[in-house]
Amino acid sequence: MSLVGRRDSVDWRPEAAKDKKLSRIGIIDIGSNSVRMVVFASQTRLPIPIFNEKVTCGLGRDLGKTNQLNPEGCYLAIQTLKRFCGMAKEMQIDTLKIIATSAVREADDGKRFAKKIERSFGHKVNILTGSVEAELCAKGVLGANPKADGLLGDMGGGSLELVYLNQGCASKTTTLPLGHLRISDAVKESGYDADTIIDEHLKKIGWLSDLEQKDFYLVGGIWRAIARIYIQQKDYPIKIIDNLTVNKQDAIAITEVISKLSRSSLKKITSVGRRRIDTLPIATLVLRRIIDKISPKRLIFSSYGIREGKFFEMLPRELMDQDPLISACEYYGFQAGRFSVSRDEVFSWVKVIFKDIDPREIRLIEAACLLGDIGWPEHPDYRAMHSFTRVLRLPIAGITHRERVLLALSIYHRYGGDEYGPEITITTKLIDQKDRDLALILGLVLKLAHKLSGGVTGLLIQTKLVKTKNGYLVDFSNKEHLFNKTYVANLITKINKHIRSINFC
Repeated sequence: MSLVGRRDSVDWRPEAAKDKKLSRIGIIDIGSNSVRMVVFASQTRLPIPIFNEKVTCGLGRDLGKTNQLNPEGCYLAIQTLKRFCGMAKEMQIDTLKIIATSAVREADDGKRFAKKIERSFGHKVNILTGSVEAELCAKGVLGANPKADGLLGDMGGGSLELVYLNQGCASKTTTLPLGHLRISDAVKESGYDADTIIDEHLKKIGWLSDLEQKDFYLVGGIWRAIARIYIQQKDYPIKIIDNLTVNKQDAIAITEVISKLSRSSLKKITSVGRRRIDTLPIATLVLRRIIDKISPKRLIFSSYGIREGKFFEMLPRELMDQDPLISACEYYGFQAGRFSVSRDEVFSWVKVIFKDIDPREIRLIEAACLLGDIGWPEHPDYRAMHSFTRVLRLPIAGITHRERVLLALSIYHRYGGDEYGPEITITTKLIDQKDRDLALILGLVLKLAHKLSGGVTGLLIQTKLVKTKNGYLVDFSNKEHLFNKTYVANLITKINKHIRSINFC
């Protein structure tokens, strides 16, 4: 569902904010390997964390052998929860949810441990069933990428959740005892090799074969560690995990690289935490066995999982109906903008030039309109480069890495950026010449729009772009005295020159 141009998005104006109680949502996730608390600002469509901390406790270590939670892990988890619950109180968090996953769900003493937490800290612990855990993870991925289609895999320490995503809907789910800690324990206990254990469980999922040649979405800290190794090994120009897309051949290659690394070699990889090193080969093996089974078209890593899914579950429907990219850009654009020129005003004005463009690019043009004033607080000499870097690295969802570069490059040109420095040269390898041309023209048109508007509502709409047989011109509607006609004439000449040189639109 396209939401471009909608007017029912969050009102970020200060006067509107005064009438709304700024609430916070805290989520504590008691996992098999770690305990994490994330605090989100809840008025946003995009989950913006204002606090995010985890402690590796290892509750599920040796669970397969003892059927009990690890005693040392329990002690550490209680200490961590004491701190987290205390901080939640100090932060005046309106809503605090505690969820527990595979280890607490499956341990014989799991319910007793949950009751101890409830008595100690006064908060209910929701022990998720495997299906609910999978559904929450799907809500997280779909909340960030509403049209996701393919297989979703969320690997934790105790379990692997698999979800069949069908054009933005979670149609089938399953939970397997294939967490990276769980498999390590199973190998020790059973005497079977890990390949045999993994394949034995995967072959029970009949619908996996229906997902051959589709995308594979990966969630979970252990798989994000694999993504970081890929970024480091390939010298990939963007260090953001979310929506990192890897083709099947490269994915197979990185699994082979990791499988051949010794423990001492893994320790030298600075992007991987020390506590993940022991089970990273197991996680890599699970990934490889799934790749071999479904032969995915692409692997897409997601930073949105169970905690974000819980956040999205708690949002009102009207917020969830918004496009995650547009809503986020509206938020960040408002935070950095000078005055109150509206997104609709700029978007309606510039889209005249882009009316014949691929409809899939229209939402990027709207996003650029929302971010068109984001560099204003920067020093004029550094505005273009700082704006490029900031937009490239914004914590936003619903956008591919290629789209990130295109969006950042548009804002770079909007602030007069011309020559490509080293960082831009490296990152623009992710886009093609057609994207570069679009970014240049969009940036120049935004530059013109903001020059005409002065950042003030009402000025821009007193003009309009008009297409003639010789190119575009600006119709001032008898308000020439409000505008710098010479500057506008020079800039529109430059825009027309670039449009003609590439036969654009």
